[in-house]
Amino acid sequence: MTDIPAAGDALRQAGAAPLLPADPGRIGPYVPLGLLGSGGMGRVYLARRADDAPGLAAVKVIRPEYAEGPDFRRRFEREAAVHGRVRTPRAPHLLGTGFDDALLWMATEYLPGLNLAEAVRECGLLEPAGVWRLVADLGEALSALAAAGVVHRDLKPSNVILSPRGTHVIDFGISRAADSSAITTTGNRVGTAAYMAPEYLREGRCDAASDVFSLGCTIVYAATGHAPFGDGTGVDVMHRVAFEAPDTEVMAELAQADPALAALLSACLAKDPAGRPAPRQLIDAATAAGHGRASHWHDTLAARLLDRQQGCAVLEGGPVRQSPHFRTPTEPVLSSVPAPVTGSGRRRRPLLAAVAGIAVGAVAVGAFLLTRPGLDSPAAAAPTRSGSVSASAAPTSSGAGASASPSGKDAGEKKKDKSEPQTAAPEESSSAPDSTPSATATRNSGGTGGGNSTAPAPTATVTRTAAPPATPAWISGCTYYSGTELTDYGDKGQRVVQVQCMLTKRGYSVGGSGVDGEFGKDTQSAVKQFQSAKGLEVDGQVGPNTWAALRSSS
Repeated sequence: MTDIPAAGDALRQAGAAPLLPADPGRIGPYVPLGLLGSGGMGRVYLARRADDAPGLAAVKVIRPEYAEGPDFRRRFEREAAVHGRVRTPRAPHLLGTGFDDALLWMATEYLPGLNLAEAVRECGLLEPAGVWRLVADLGEALSALAAAGVVHRDLKPSNVILSPRGTHVIDFGISRAADSSAITTTGNRVGTAAYMAPEYLREGRCDAASDVFSLGCTIVYAATGHAPFGDGTGVDVMHRVAFEAPDTEVMAELAQADPALAALLSACLAKDPAGRPAPRQLIDAATAAGHGRASHWHDTLAARLLDRQQGCAVLEGGPVRQSPHFRTPTEPVLSSVPAPVTGSGRRRRPLLAAVAGIAVGAVAVGAFLLTRPGLDSPAAAAPTRSGSVSASAAPTSSGAGASASPSGKDAGEKKKDKSEPQTAAPEESSSAPDSTPSATATRNSGGTGGGNSTAPAPTATVTRTAAPPATPAWISGCTYYSGTELTDYGDKGQRVVQVQCMLTKRGYSVGGSGVDGEFGKDTQSAVKQFQSAKGLEVDGQVGPNTWAALRSSS
């Protein structure tokens, strides 16, 4: 059984908050573990597959009043189809969609990181090497979108995720495929004003060059903490984006720090789309500047991202049936699957059960008060065990504290950043976790009695908290690399050392040379044996799924 306090900490580390009582216990093939964020259209959950497949998912569930409309469902399916066309490590993979038990949902790979707005707010501005890495990674992301014929249309700091393995673009909610009709109606503008392209604001026209403009605004924010056309979302900001030059002080600050970067971003912010660089040119510029994907995030950010990744590793470390289901302790959880929200009589049976439970509890409390021993009786004076002994025999529901990118935004309470409007997120709960039912044992010190019988000693419930399992050697002893970048035959370096270390500590041989940091035939053979044993695709390559399985505690 997973240790509840430790797993509660892991939930916060992973960027999620406890589930609310009304949240579903199952979404298609997924079991929710926590809440990543919520908004006007629905909620996003951190979840695992019920069949114990490796990896975590960000599962978006649409509010019932929208999900029941066929037009909205068609739009939702179009969004999923657009997302499914994008094939790049710079965007989360689409895992599936469904309309089950009145729940309209879409699942994507969960990326254990921070969105750029959070990263700047919590860890400071990106250093020059990190900014250039952002240029290269976002250039790669936009190249993949262009190749798929997709325009994002809402690229901004909160839709850019920083993780140990790089930068990723999320939220294709208002994106559009080049060969499909627009999601919005004529005359409407959907997005965040400070990061919209001028041609979109003026004419409603949006293409790959428009995404480059938004990329430029986003990178200026990463380097300076300010959007280049000012903070806010009003008409004045729209006017500056559409017709005026970027803020001179912000651009001067950028030019003083890195003239080459300032020149590149100035080109990205050109009012004429034809004057902006193509995504491929952004990658080339980062390479020419001596940066790119080889660059590291600065220490504060890197530590924060590693902490988030470790939280995710704990949550997916055991069978999903042993995963604690965290819920805020505001009311009891009546069922693992919520009753439908429509229909007058569908909730009646759980409600009657709850009322009956409350009545039984009231009778039990009254009986105890009438029959309890006096304060001077031996039973009242008997010493109890340590603080794990409770006077109540009824187990309580488990809960945990809270801490976002859907992939998810931090669910902890955040100070709103002026230049980046944030989606409302659940506030952090300060409630301590309760004991789990399976961890309690009842010891009765006397016979049962009722009516006018001799008063019995009260029933005590002893809560025994299982000791947390020892950390496996392949986790505690292998700390050379924390990312999930594809690692395969012919590679060298710390990533290979990490793979070899975890394999050897799991009992697989990587050849006579041992852990030497070179991915040769023996290491490839060991990887294939491990993949076969774990039911993974046997290709000898260490991708995200194999990394997750190697780091699993099982």
